[in-house]
Amino acid sequence: MVAKLTKWVKGWLPGYLQIIFTPLIVIAVVSAITLYITGPAIIWLSNGLAFGIQFLLLKSGWLSGLLIGGFYQVLVIFGLHWGILPIIANDVAATGHSYFNAILSTTMIAQGAAVLAVAIKTRKTALKELSFAGAISAFCGVTEPAIYGVNLKFRRVFIAGLLGSAAGGFVSGLFHGNMFGFAGSWIGFALFLDPKHLADLSNLWIFIASSAVATIVPFIVTLVWGYNDQMTAGEAMAKPQKPGTAK
Repeated sequence: MVAKLTKWVKGWLPGYLQIIFTPLIVIAVVSAITLYITGPAIIWLSNGLAFGIQFLLLKSGWLSGLLIGGFYQVLVIFGLHWGILPIIANDVAATGHSYFNAILSTTMIAQGAAVLAVAIKTRKTALKELSFAGAISAFCGVTEPAIYGVNLKFRRVFIAGLLGSAAGGFVSGLFHGNMFGFAGSWIGFALFLDPKHLADLSNLWIFIASSAVATIVPFIVTLVWGYNDQMTAGEAMAKPQKPGTAK
C-alpha cells in the first residue's frame, strides 16, 4: 500500500516538492489509516477472539486445546495474539493459575520441534545453525526466531508445528493441564507445580505428556514431509507490531 501511495503522490506532486512532502503525505495517510481503521479493527477482532477462547475453555477442555493449540501461532503472525495475552495475565493475577497458558506452552514447543527437525535434516550449514538457534529459543519460550527465520520460509515446517501444537493442546485440554505462571515451553516446566501443593505432581505429568506429544508429532512430520534440501525458501516475514504502536 505504501509503495502505491508513494507512486500516486509523486504522480501529481511537483518534482521540486517531492523530496520533502512525499514522505510527509505518505506517513500522514498511513498513520491515519493505522490509528483510525486498521488498528481499531485488529483490536476489535482480537477482543472477539479472546471472548471466543474464554467460552471454549469453559465449555470443552479437549476442543479448546485442539483449536487453540492448532491456531494460536497463526494469530501470532498477524499480531492478533495481543488481544488474547491479557487473558493469561488476568487468570494468573486473579486465580494464580491458567489453563489457557498450559495449552499455549505446547505451541512454543511444537514450533521448536519442527525447526529442530530442519536443523538435523539439512546439510546447509547456515540453515542448520539458524535452525538450531531457533529451536533453542523456542524451547526457552521465544518462538519468533524459529517462526520468522525458518518455519514460515518453508511453509510445511510451520504447518507441521501447527499439527504438533494441536495434538499437544488436545492432550493438555483433555486432562485439564494447569499452569501457575506466565512462562511456557520446556523451560517453564517448574510452573506446572502448584506452589500450594508441591507434592501434587499431576499437572507436571500432564505437562510432560502434552509437551512430549507436541515435540514428537511435528518433529516426525517435518522429517517425513515438512522439509528437504531441495525446497526453496520463501521471503522472510516481518515480525508484526502491536496494534496502535509505531515502529
